[in-house]
Amino acid sequence: MPNPLRYKISEAARLLGMSVWSLRRWVYSGKAPSIKTQTGRVFIPASWVEQEAGLSPSPIKMRCAIYAREPSSENKAAMASQVEALTEFARAKGWQVVSITKDFGSGLNDQRPKLSRLLKEKDFDILLVENKDRLTRFGFRWFELLCSFKIEVVNVADNATNDLEEDLIAILTSFADRLYGQRRGRKKSKAAIKALQEN
Repeated sequence: MPNPLRYKISEAARLLGMSVWSLRRWVYSGKAPSIKTQTGRVFIPASWVEQEAGLSPSPIKMRCAIYAREPSSENKAAMASQVEALTEFARAKGWQVVSITKDFGSGLNDQRPKLSRLLKEKDFDILLVENKDRLTRFGFRWFELLCSFKIEVVNVADNATNDLEEDLIAILTSFADRLYGQRRGRKKSKAAIKALQEN
């Protein structure tokens, strides 16, 4: 007797009116949710199949706000890739993307006007970020405790080396500015970073 909570891929594909191989590609790319048993068999949740096939009423979609950050405005290609991945993740979850905020700057900087506006609006249910450090380098737990919305992190263990380097430059620049002045501060901090990398 078939399990009413899940379908085999062949059964799900038939209900969705698509080929088995197309549905498998959806599963592998994360576009379709799946359930993998201990024996390695893959099933599709019945609730998702029936909703996609129009066999059950659509639930109210969760409103999702995407926040993407890159350490430098030179990382435009990485920003585009990050936004695309986050958007695909949200759609795979069945969430409604209501806003996308793109920010450039250090995760240590607490003066981010775009992020401040996003947090004040609160017209969403979920804030989606690539990893914790994209939102803040420190104090992520405070965000979770104080925000009225859920914060969803895609890559829990991801730490971008480039982002860490930019944060270190930001710290050194702050100190160098005080010692050497605004004009030479960043130049000296970059030289210090280069020396650390070479050693």
